[in-house]
Amino acid sequence: MSDNRTIHLVEIPIGGKSGSVWNRLHGEREDTCETLARLSEPGSDIYRELLQARLRKIDAALDRLMSGSYGNCSQCGLAINEASLDVDPATSLCLDCSAISVETKASSTTNVVLGELKPFDTILLHTHNSDYRILLLDPKTGRALVDGGSYLPEPSEGFIIGSGNPGSTFNAGEICIGDRLEMCVTEKMFLTSPVKSVEVKQNETAESIETISAALH
Repeated sequence: MSDNRTIHLVEIPIGGKSGSVWNRLHGEREDTCETLARLSEPGSDIYRELLQARLRKIDAALDRLMSGSYGNCSQCGLAINEASLDVDPATSLCLDCSAISVETKASSTTNVVLGELKPFDTILLHTHNSDYRILLLDPKTGRALVDGGSYLPEPSEGFIIGSGNPGSTFNAGEICIGDRLEMCVTEKMFLTSPVKSVEVKQNETAESIETISAALH
């Protein structure tokens, strides 16, 4: 008896805009997987969680690319702004849906003073152009692991310096709505677009900062 079933092969983009996006996402995925494979030290659970979350976001974007739905908002179905996709090709929400999602966060309109937080609190930062996740290691110095935007696809160690705008007062050790956040990560200075909202998730884990430091070296 003959088998007349048709086998459909997944077509992987190799040229044009889709091919460029595929290569960028797939390259980041390989780098993330390699980092996860090397991450075996005790006390690195938080770091691993950040990497796995990014990996899930990349995989979802690759799935959308192969299914033909890439570039459309996963909530409303409308086209995502090209600039947003250029900043982060794994973006799944349009600007309007992203703004709605941000507005539902309880602490989204509150400025954050780093010195009032605890070690291992997580700061979810939403700027006009990007989203960042900041795992605070030492509130006094601003030492943290930062993940997000187009230049920090993986959690990287650095320091949160403060926020401000040209011609206005700089608020050291604070993250203020409407200001640009300044941080030094991987020995490079970063200045974000204006902050739209910021949310703090408290972590009661009693691990020491030294434990996390040991996991990074």
